[in-house]
Amino acid sequence: MKKIIVILSLLFIFPITALAAETPVISKLELTNENGVITYKGEVELPEFSIPAYAVTCKLYNSKDEEVDILSTEVSDLKFEGSFTVVKNDTYKVSCANYESGKINSETIEIKDVVNPKTGDNMYIYCVVFAVCIAAVVIAAMYPRFLKKVKAKRATKKTSKK
Repeated sequence: MKKIIVILSLLFIFPITALAAETPVISKLELTNENGVITYKGEVELPEFSIPAYAVTCKLYNSKDEEVDILSTEVSDLKFEGSFTVVKNDTYKVSCANYESGKINSETIEIKDVVNPKTGDNMYIYCVVFAVCIAAVVIAAMYPRFLKKVKAKRATKKTSKK
């Protein structure tokens, strides 16, 4: 009985593994940079007996090999394209693979032109907004006292007229 189960199991497993499809492979990956926006473009190669590639997952790593961002990009006509925005000058690595699985293709790029806004650029605006907020808080805190004084003056005027 055990031999029959083993033989049947093998008959079911071998046809499935023999017809297993290969996963699409990323054959080309290019990176460009413009003002801190890393654009990646690539092409997908479909091996014989492979299923079509519908999406590619790309991860962005910094120089410390820490994952910074991840994106899934649609594959259209065996090509894909996407972009990451970075805020620090550093060396970044973009790794892409077929969404289902497969070989990972990686490229690195060094970013030197990220311009972070200086803290003092809008300092006058921040000071004005802060002053208006403080004035609003002071007025809100003083308003009940002001109302009491106005009511007291009105009451004394009414009593003095009589």
